[in-house]
Amino acid sequence: MIRGMTGFGRAQGQAPWGAWVWEVRSVNGKAVDLRTNFPPGCDAVDFEARKRMKERFQRGSFQLQLKVDWTRDAATTQVDTRELARLVRLSRHWAKSGVAPARMDGLLATPGVIKGVSRTSSAVDEQTAKDLLAGLDRALDMLSEAREREGAGLGQLLSGMLAQMEQLSRQAGEQAGRQPELVRERFKARLAEISKDASIDADRVAQEVLVMATRADVREELDRLSAHIISARAILASGEAVGRKLDFLCQELNRETNTLCSKSASLELTNIGLALKSLIDQFREQVQNVE
Repeated sequence: MIRGMTGFGRAQGQAPWGAWVWEVRSVNGKAVDLRTNFPPGCDAVDFEARKRMKERFQRGSFQLQLKVDWTRDAATTQVDTRELARLVRLSRHWAKSGVAPARMDGLLATPGVIKGVSRTSSAVDEQTAKDLLAGLDRALDMLSEAREREGAGLGQLLSGMLAQMEQLSRQAGEQAGRQPELVRERFKARLAEISKDASIDADRVAQEVLVMATRADVREELDRLSAHIISARAILASGEAVGRKLDFLCQELNRETNTLCSKSASLELTNIGLALKSLIDQFREQVQNVE
């Protein structure tokens, strides 16, 4: 099954050291382009996260974010006695003016009185990193599932387009059978025009015959178109990261169709060639969404 490149994954959890949330988004990209947003001190986690992303995905532009709410260590909680004393003095001052004195629990709840050591500026330990990376894997699983769902839809769409290409190619083959007759009529008219010039010799006439006969034969282009369509189906069924291969194949399909149009001797065959070109352009546009 092919995979798309658009998706979202999210995972969250808690541990004794705090709570965390992973979020990862991806959109189309020619290669793996990863931007991360991590709290300070998570360098080791950042390195491993980048490694895991590149192991699991071959194409896409990714945004990976980690949010951590560290639990403060009760053993390191301290009371800022100077700040508390300042607030007590203020409370007594306002009490003289008739304001009810502040309660101790209210003073302790005042921002800046109770201070705990935050871990946001410290490097994570081995167990913390293990917990975080386990959460990352869950977020990446969700992202991968989203890209697979998109890929399933793309696979059906691309297969339908290949079936239309095959049908148009068959129609072109039917029209190609009329090419020699059409070219013969044109050659007769051309020969009559050339014959008016007495300086034109038999070699010149032979050259004209060869050029027009070559232009009449489109079987080689049709054979290659059929081969490319078969290759595209095989690539879609391979289940690999096939975006680049399909993109290259689109160039080859377009090349053969251009040659088919240039060799066409009838309006019907030209119209079929133009319909093929339009369909190939649509096919290539959708291929840009394939990993």
